[in-house]
Amino acid sequence: MADVNILMMVDTEGALASGNLGANIYLVDTNKHLGSNREGQDELITNLHIGDTVVWSVASIDPGQDVTIAGFEGVAVSDGIVAPVQSPLSAGVWEAKFNAPGGSTGQSYQYTATLTFNGEKSLTFDPFLTVVD
Repeated sequence: MADVNILMMVDTEGALASGNLGANIYLVDTNKHLGSNREGQDELITNLHIGDTVVWSVASIDPGQDVTIAGFEGVAVSDGIVAPVQSPLSAGVWEAKFNAPGGSTGQSYQYTATLTFNGEKSLTFDPFLTVVD
């Protein structure tokens, strides 16, 4: 099983001014050509093998602006596909095992990530995790 890192890069100034995180976030992961779709967009589709570990981190594109991961919810979390927790080894990083019992190849699970800006305002977006062989 592999670790798959997902980096969320945020135009914090744009997100705060518009109240629209989806139009101001850019996601990439470490799957490269092997299994991601919509890289650089808010609804990244990360392809995972059952048992892989997903590792999320966030960075602000704007110097001096703070953005942190506040938590996760949605179908992938409520159905037990992932149970993200803060990493005890890296501040601001969250991780979870991808556990899709009965999941068949191509089945997708949407999750909602909540980000907090400068410790005050929170916004969400909804990417996907998909089962691969």
